[in-house]
Amino acid sequence: MPPLVPNSWLLVSAGAMAADGRLQLALVLLVVSGAAILGDLLVYRSTRRFGGPVLRRLRRKRRRAVLLDWASIRVRRHGIPFIIGIRFLPTGRLVGAVAAGLVDVRLGRFLVASGVAEAVWAAYSIGVGLLGGIAAGGPFAGALLGLAVSGTVATLVGGARWLVARRRTAVTTS
Repeated sequence: MPPLVPNSWLLVSAGAMAADGRLQLALVLLVVSGAAILGDLLVYRSTRRFGGPVLRRLRRKRRRAVLLDWASIRVRRHGIPFIIGIRFLPTGRLVGAVAAGLVDVRLGRFLVASGVAEAVWAAYSIGVGLLGGIAAGGPFAGALLGLAVSGTVATLVGGARWLVARRRTAVTTS
């Protein structure tokens, strides 16, 4: 079940509170990374256990089927680096864990990939709030500054993806 508050808000706020001394940074990083790894493991193990029904359900929509095929090919070809990298794409965490489960990536290798990806993700998300809290001098202003930085980065990446897709469409239609 999704949280009532988006993860980025919670993590940036936790980082800002850590900057103010209200939370212990190491504990926040450990809890967030650990919870994310457990979530990844749940998806991976569920896919390994119930792969057939999961695959049939995911393949009902063409777009999901194409995405899953794309991810599965790359997990086979690139392994751990791909599982780490896809974590940072929209829905990539879910797609990467499902694809890893479907193509029989060994549990140990999956846990290494998940651990690295989630540690980097948690450090980035909480770090944005921490730096915002330090720069702004308080947790509320720090959280807002951190969210503004995070939103700017997301907007720039989204804009770049849109430009690349637009350019590809222009090249293929001409």
